[in-house]
Parts: sequence; structure tokens; C-alpha cells
Amino acid sequence: MTRIIQNLNNDWSFQLGSEERQTKKVHLPHTVELTPAISSGCINYQGLCTYYKEMMMPLELQYKKVIIEFDGAMGVSKLYINGELVKTHYCGYTPLVQNITAYIKWGEINEIKVELDNSDNEDVPPGRPQGTLDFTYDGGLYREARLYFVEPLHITHALLANEVAGGGIFVSYKDVTHESALVNVKTHVQNETQEEKNFEIEQQIIDIRGTCISSTKSCVTLKNDKAQHFEQELKVEHPELWSPETPYLYELVTTVRCEGVVYDEITTKIGIRTFKFTYDQGIIFNGVSRRISGANYHHTHVYIGNALPESVLRRDALKLRQAGFKNIRSHYPLTPAFVDACNEYGLTLIVSAPGWQWFKEGIFAQRAQANVRDMIRWQRNNPCIIIWEPMLNESFMSEDFKQALQHIVHEEYPYEDCYTASDNGPTDIQYKEFDENMLDPEGDEYELSNKEHVPVWVREYNDRPDDWDNQSCAWRTPRGWGEEGMLRAVDRSIGLDPQCRRQNYVNMVNDDKICGYGVWPGIEHNRGYQVTPCWGGTLDLYRVPKFTYYFYQSQQDIEEAGVVLFIANYWSEISSNDVTVYSNAERVRLYHNDELVEEIGPDEVAVKHPPFTFKNVRNCYKQRERSTIRVEALVDGEVVATATRKSPGVQRKLQLEADFMDIPLRADGSDLVMVYCKVVDDAGNVVPMTADQYPIRFTVEGEGEIVGDDTIGANPIRPEGGIAGVFVRSTTKPGMIKVKAQMHWKQNASCAIKPDEIIFESFAK
Repeated sequence: MTRIIQNLNNDWSFQLGSEERQTKKVHLPHTVELTPAISSGCINYQGLCTYYKEMMMPLELQYKKVIIEFDGAMGVSKLYINGELVKTHYCGYTPLVQNITAYIKWGEINEIKVELDNSDNEDVPPGRPQGTLDFTYDGGLYREARLYFVEPLHITHALLANEVAGGGIFVSYKDVTHESALVNVKTHVQNETQEEKNFEIEQQIIDIRGTCISSTKSCVTLKNDKAQHFEQELKVEHPELWSPETPYLYELVTTVRCEGVVYDEITTKIGIRTFKFTYDQGIIFNGVSRRISGANYHHTHVYIGNALPESVLRRDALKLRQAGFKNIRSHYPLTPAFVDACNEYGLTLIVSAPGWQWFKEGIFAQRAQANVRDMIRWQRNNPCIIIWEPMLNESFMSEDFKQALQHIVHEEYPYEDCYTASDNGPTDIQYKEFDENMLDPEGDEYELSNKEHVPVWVREYNDRPDDWDNQSCAWRTPRGWGEEGMLRAVDRSIGLDPQCRRQNYVNMVNDDKICGYGVWPGIEHNRGYQVTPCWGGTLDLYRVPKFTYYFYQSQQDIEEAGVVLFIANYWSEISSNDVTVYSNAERVRLYHNDELVEEIGPDEVAVKHPPFTFKNVRNCYKQRERSTIRVEALVDGEVVATATRKSPGVQRKLQLEADFMDIPLRADGSDLVMVYCKVVDDAGNVVPMTADQYPIRFTVEGEGEIVGDDTIGANPIRPEGGIAGVFVRSTTKPGMIKVKAQMHWKQNASCAIKPDEIIFESFAK
């Protein structure tokens, strides 16, 4: 009799604007229209679109209640069941959820229809027209969807219950130490039967071995047509505490049982931890003072906009975590798949209300307040969340509105580990280094207040372009500009760029008065108000690392990340005279053709692990012939890692690799994997520049397809820095997929660049 969760991602019909409904089925997450990789400047679709799905509702389930949930429906969304308008939702970043029981025709085919409009709408947060927005709205049912079939006696949905600091399941913690911890669980149960019910609520905490380490039961009574909260407390002895380095997750199993029969059961992933923000000791996390390095992030990608499947979101989270970032922030609540990955990989999270340089009194303000309540009720149980950002990003808001948002957060999350962060106004944590001239040349109204004894966080640093119209700076360097541009981006981080003497990484790590800081951005992204993407970040649009990625990665200690050793020099005819190495070792040796050049210590830069710069190496050692440089990382005088660079030669062949990161491709019709094609010489070295004007054509056989074609520049495609990427999408049938790559233009056989192919498999979901 327990709840049934039915996936709704597959087999939707789709209609764009007034076009005819597509006969080809689409699967969620789905973007309304594929766009070029560089889709900045509002070239993405804005307007109406409609999704339709027909499904049988079995008679044997007619005694259950039915709840439909869409994790993200962009813009204003209208939900119809069998032709009747059931709900209109006014946020593209919080779930569209509704009880649809009254509209179901049992034993018949039912139609679900969702109409979406992602047009500019000043009354729907974020509100700002996309043409003046620093990201894009994209469109569609771009996150996952599901149906819940629940018994009349059931645990409520937190967003439908509409209970302050309640509804659903709410987990909180107190007296957390390494010796013990108390876990409080508040469960909201609704009785929609025709009679009073006596039942028990059981809570069990299960460790990763499947062992129940703590449990409790309560026998309760609930009148018919009533809902009530029930609170229970569990003690955990010697808990494994959640932290970025040890993201230990327990399962909390909540069971509603009546006369021995399970009526409802929900499993919640929880992480036991305690933290406190201070103005002089950083954040005290599980009793240890620390400062957290983070990144800002938009969950968008080439071609598909924001319709990223779970696997791609997980790879993004994992890449950012491996780079050394331990906090993520965006301008809106992120999808549950990404938040789950943060819980598992040890990425703390700032959850922000949808907003960007826009505010209006009236219905806009009301909807913005509702969004804050919804995002807390939706995501409050995730251990990765350490800050709520209720204020609208970089927006001038009335004092009453700001006070209301601050009150809402603490009303909805009335426990000690609840913190808000904001540029100004009432807040628990003060954002620092906001550039007030971005919005107003006068800027007086929006300057940092520098309140005493208030914890401080730097939400964005390292970007700071020349102005907010042209937006040029060394940090915003595409990977295709080559090694010199990427080296300058690292120089900017370590304070060597005169344009950025403050708001750089060196400033962050040497400021004892801040609790954490987030680079803007972690990954390149498209936006509305510029024809070029934001080229900043450590990963490019295709998620290929830039030199900055390896610099940030090297800032982790060996005990945590292993030995990092990267040569930031292609050793080509036009490479820098100096050879720069990023490493977390103590010393580095450089060899040229196995001849020792020099052993040096790190540069004098005020970071944990400064770069190693070998001066004037190219001028002294690089001759006409191709040669090799090799570096050795040393710790306690012992070699712990080596890396080499060989002068790139002429391009000889293509080399394919699929970017799985140990996350398999699911055969669900929407899952994706990026397949990279490297243009390499006869020794297997990437040829970084000379091959970039030659397009590569991809073909697929088996249970997969290439995302996009020549109409959006997706296939064929020119490499960037010697590497091209295509998305391969699975079908709904598990099986083998063969991807082939070859040069698009006809070649002379004697000097042809050899093609390549790769075979991999998709698996049942």
C-alpha cells in the first residue's frame, strides 16, 4: 500500500509556438530548441511551447492520491489535466507541484499538458529582460518530472502542505560532536480517509553498510481530514560527520504504518554536521576553523541550454570539486540532481533566490517572497547547504522587502545552523567586494556597510572587467587563444595583473576576515546581454580545462588531492620563454631531452602552493628540432610524480575519448556524454593551434545520436586548441554505440589525417 513513484521523463509530444505538434517523442530534460555552442546575445528561443503526454491511469490505483511534480518548467507554466487548467506556476527555478487527483479519469487514457512561456516578463522573477541579463532563460521542461501515487494516509509534500517550517519531512540537528549527535525529524502526516486513524511513525537511520544505527517509533492518532506535525528525536553515537573532505551520507527512512501495514515510506539522504559563521575565525565546521574556496556556476551547456541530464550535472559537480572548489553558488536554486551530487562529492552550496538586477513592488515582490519560501521547503534537508541568499542579486530593493525576506528565511528554517547572506540590508553574513559602480556610478546607496562583528563572504571575485559594457579582462580568456592568454588568466588570479590588484585569489586566501569566496565563474557560460559568452572560469563551454583549472587544483594539499603536476607550456615554436609549472609539491626539477635544466622551489606568491617558473628556458634550450621537456615533483627530496611535454608536430590523426568520469550512459533517450576528439601528431601530442581551422565530421552507429548538426555548427565542428567536442545522446534502448570522427574536407591520401572511432555502451536506466 506504500507510495509509488512513476518517472514522467519519457515520451512527450512537443509543440513550439504555433507549429504542429511533433510526432517524434521527446524526453526530459528537454530544451525547446538546440542552439549554437556560442548562443549569447538572445539567439535562444523565447515564447510559447507546449508539452503533451497521454497515459493510462489503472483502476487498481483509484483509491490513491496523485501528485505531479516538475523540477523545472521555464517561465510561466500552465498545467492542464484532461483539458482542465489545474495550476499556473510563476517561477522557472522552483518545482511545479500539484495534487491532480480530482482531475483523473481512472481506467482511461489521461492527457497531461503543460504550456510554457519563457518570454520576458517583468512580473516573474528574475524579471529582467533576457537582452540585459548575464545568463539566459532558455526554455522547456528542462528538469525531470514524476508522479506520486500515495495512500489517503500519507506524508505530505512540503510544497503542497504550505506549512511554515513544516510540511513533508524536516530534519535538523543539535548537540553535534564526534561523540554523539541528536537528529530531530518533523513529519507532516495527512489523513484523507473517512475515519480517525491510529498509526505509528518509525524513523530509522541507516549507515552506508545498510545497518540501522538509531531508530525510534511513536504511536499517534489523527482525525480524518486533518494533517499534523509529529516530532521525533534520534541519538547517533559516534556519528560520521559530513564535511567537504568526508561527505558521509546516512539514509533516514520514515515509515507510516497502520495495523502492521506500511501506508507510506520516504527515504531521505542526510548528513550530520554542525557549522557556525564567525567574523574572525572563518566558518567553524564540525569544530574546526576553515575558509572555503568556491565557484559560481550556471547549469547550462553547449547546444542544450539548461536541459542537462543528471549525468552531465554530476560530471560538472565532480569536475569543480576535483579542481579544489568546495562551494557552489548560482543566481537561482539548482536542480535536485546537481544538489544530490554536491551532497555526495562534498560541495557546500549557497542557495539563491531567482533574481538579477531587478526589483518591482507589487506582484513581482510577492512572487519573489513566495520563491524564497518554496526553495527552503524544497531543499532544506540537504547537508551541503550552508547559506541561503534570499535577496535578489545586485538589485536595489526597498527596506521593507529586504526585512521581509530575512524574516521569511528564519521563519522557514528556525534552527541555529541557518544563515543568510546579502550585499546589504538585514543579513547574517555580509557579502564583500561588491562593485557598486556596476549598477550606479554614484553607488553610495549600495556600498558595503562593513558592519562590525558580522561574518563576511566574497560571493564573486577575479572577474572585474574593464567596464560593464565591453567586459574585457585577462580572466575572460577563451582556451582557443592559446597558452599566453591562459597564463595571463592565472597571473590575474595571483595578483600579477595590474587591472586586478584586488578581488583576486591572493587577496582571498590572505584575508582572515572572510569565511569563504567564490570565483566568477567556475565554467564559461552564455548570457543574454552580450554576443560573446562569459569567457572566464576554469573550464570552457565544452568542459575542457584551461590552465586556471590546474592552478586551482594545485592549491589542494597532496593528502587530499594527490600530487598535482601540470606544465603550462605547449613547448611549441611560439610558446613562452618561461616554463611555468603548477604543482602542490615542495620542489620541481625540469629536464630538456633528459638533461637537467634546474631544480627550483616555488615562486614568491602568497598562496598555499605557488607556481614554479623556470626562466628563459625556450631561448636557452629550444633549437630547430623538436624536443621534450620533463618535470619531476619532489617531496622530502623524493620524486613523487612526473609530467612531459613534447614539441607538437604536424597533425597526423584523430583521437576520440568519451568523458564518462565513471558515470555510465543511461538508455533513457535524454542522457548525454561528451565525446572529445583530439587532433594529435605522430607521438600522440595534441596539436593545439594549427589544426583549428579544419572541421571534423562525426557519425554514429547503434543506440545513440549526435546532438545538433551543421545548422548550429555542432557537426561538423572545428577544434579549439586542438580539441573538439560533440554530445552523444542515448536512445531508449540499451546497446552499443560507435562514434566515428574524420576530417570533413577531402584529403590527399599521402598526408591525410587518420580518422578514429570509439565504441561504448548505454545501460538500462
